[in-house]
Amino acid sequence: MMENWRQALEQARVGESKYKILVQAIVADIERGTLADGARLPTQREVSRRLEISVQTVTNAYKELEQHGLIRCEVGRGSFVSKPMTEKVATYMLDRAERSLVDFSIARIVHTTEHDQAWKQTCAQLASQDDQPWMRDCRPIAGFEYHRAAALEWLAGLGLQTSLDTVLITNGTSHAQFIALASLVSPGDVVLSEGITDHGVIGSAQVLGFTLKGLDIDEHGIQPAHFEDMCSNERIRALVCTPNLNNPTVALMPDSRRRAIARIAERFGVHIIEDDVYGPLLRQRPPPISSYLPELSFHCTSFTKSVMCGLRTGYLTVPRRMALRADSILRVNSWMATPLLAEIATRWIGDGTAQALIEIQRKRMELRQNMVRDAFGELVIGQHPNALSAWVGIPEHWLLDPLVKELRDRNIAVTSPDPFLVLGSQRPAAIRLCLGADASDVRVQTAINTIAGVFRQFPQIHSF
Repeated sequence: MMENWRQALEQARVGESKYKILVQAIVADIERGTLADGARLPTQREVSRRLEISVQTVTNAYKELEQHGLIRCEVGRGSFVSKPMTEKVATYMLDRAERSLVDFSIARIVHTTEHDQAWKQTCAQLASQDDQPWMRDCRPIAGFEYHRAAALEWLAGLGLQTSLDTVLITNGTSHAQFIALASLVSPGDVVLSEGITDHGVIGSAQVLGFTLKGLDIDEHGIQPAHFEDMCSNERIRALVCTPNLNNPTVALMPDSRRRAIARIAERFGVHIIEDDVYGPLLRQRPPPISSYLPELSFHCTSFTKSVMCGLRTGYLTVPRRMALRADSILRVNSWMATPLLAEIATRWIGDGTAQALIEIQRKRMELRQNMVRDAFGELVIGQHPNALSAWVGIPEHWLLDPLVKELRDRNIAVTSPDPFLVLGSQRPAAIRLCLGADASDVRVQTAINTIAGVFRQFPQIHSF
């Protein structure tokens, strides 16, 4: 293996960076499969000795590979090849629907006839209108003013009071979160999140090159004491968090803890990036952390997890002093969010359709969450009546990977903790069940009963 690396270094032209050449040689081995996922790399000192280059050169190469998500470096254990997050997500969450499958692997809402009726009615209204700026215009970058005015109304319902000059229209919450991170961080910066967090944050770390570290969590989310300890001992650039129905743990952070986190962030000058995509589902919710810290907070929300999956319109609220920077990054990233979808969101906010569809979703989730509670009882670790998913522990006699495979063989897809684990976090013995599966309530109930039945069985001998 290292012979390929040696040859690459020997063929280097004068002035070429040795660590860059080493990076390219290792990447080539990963792409060829010479270095498989999980393979342990030689120690930095061993590479230095055998290739006759400095330890610092090897350190720089390994660091860049880690920033791009191609390897993971674990203190006391070594360095290992790691699939990029995009590949891991594709492994655990299905990219294409399979009609024979009950798919609990994707966090989505239940689609109903009411959704179809609302969509068809709105399409007819849009088609009959002569003046259609949402299909003709390509400015302003931040979104049409009346679209952002509707955003202010929506955000007020979530407990966040803001102004037009601090709101940008985005293509969903993930897009908003990426713009917020890109506005703040540089390669090598330290960003914190829940130790078990949405896989999009982990993927953003690999793309933007920042170092993501996980915080201790409990049933209420981030533990403020650990956040304060990290801020006291390291230079922290930002905290990315999901106080409302964290994905995948379903933790709902109480108001007292939100205030404590805001105070700590203010004291240390740490920016908050608040993912509030699930907030609209809650009948009652504490105020956003961003409401306590407007000059350091980015608040992200959208309609995809509460109103309609394809309504990929989001609202990003930014600190006033960061508005121009975020606007410029939005321009580079996508020029502007899709105005047609923002137009639909604006109309549905105004005529009450959005709230009506959310209420339908709450009732459907309450029904399916009851199914989970009745089937799994004390094994349920994280649950809320309005949440799109449940976090369910597995019996001691099962291991995660064989269990996920066994369920897949029975045409049931679930998600293990792996896509959500920040490097260094402990892997919990739990699975995420996303209850918006595109199936009837009867079929969902049958699938849940099947999972409970598998839990009661012992695995085959070869599964141990």
